[in-house]
Amino acid sequence: MRPDASMSLLSDLASEAMEPEYLTTTSPRHSRLVTSLALLLVAALLALAAMSTTRSRSEMAAEKEDLLSRIAAERQHRDDLTAKASELDAENRQLRQETVADPSVRADLQETELAAGAVAVSGPGIRARVSDAEKTADGSRVIYDSDLTRLVNGMWQAGAEAVAINGHRITTLTPIRSAGSAITVDYVSLSPPYVLEAIGDPARMQARFARTPAAVWWQYLHDNYGIAYELQTVNGDLKLPADPAMTLRYTKN
Repeated sequence: MRPDASMSLLSDLASEAMEPEYLTTTSPRHSRLVTSLALLLVAALLALAAMSTTRSRSEMAAEKEDLLSRIAAERQHRDDLTAKASELDAENRQLRQETVADPSVRADLQETELAAGAVAVSGPGIRARVSDAEKTADGSRVIYDSDLTRLVNGMWQAGAEAVAINGHRITTLTPIRSAGSAITVDYVSLSPPYVLEAIGDPARMQARFARTPAAVWWQYLHDNYGIAYELQTVNGDLKLPADPAMTLRYTKN
């Protein structure tokens, strides 16, 4: 036997004292520790994400509430100014009437103010109530600004003395426009149903309106697209306000 044989045997025993699987396998305790740390890290990240989302939602809700409050305050301020302007207009009209001595001139002034929408009026007339068609799976036809313009023009053709839509007086200077999905009258957004009121002789106006292109068009929308369209006479008093946007454009001596 060679002298170094025993040394080789000792070296083999030392190097192979453990099975190869034990040399490459992590201990269960170490695995549990790594798993626990990973779960803690994930939980911490989820908690941070939830806190961030909650904080963002709270800030957005606060900003929205602040904007709504400011909008409501500005609308109230606008309404107060409109009421004050109407009050001053009434005082100015009274002063003009008092300064005009000639009855014929005074009558002409009243007629001009009526045609210009500068004064509130009341009396019998006709009322048209229109609204968008009911929504269906294939969509629905909605009322456009051009449709309302046709309706207003039809009322003028029928002999209306004064016209208003949802309480907003219509004059030759009143714009009826679309703004996104809404219709604006005198730059104020309106929502359906749209109620158009016209002062004049009810029976005569209804008969004359039925012969206008506007009546044909609206009947077509009602029959073919389901647009709500109702026309009725009002023998009592309709109350139409003055046009709050009336301003002095120019004067002539």
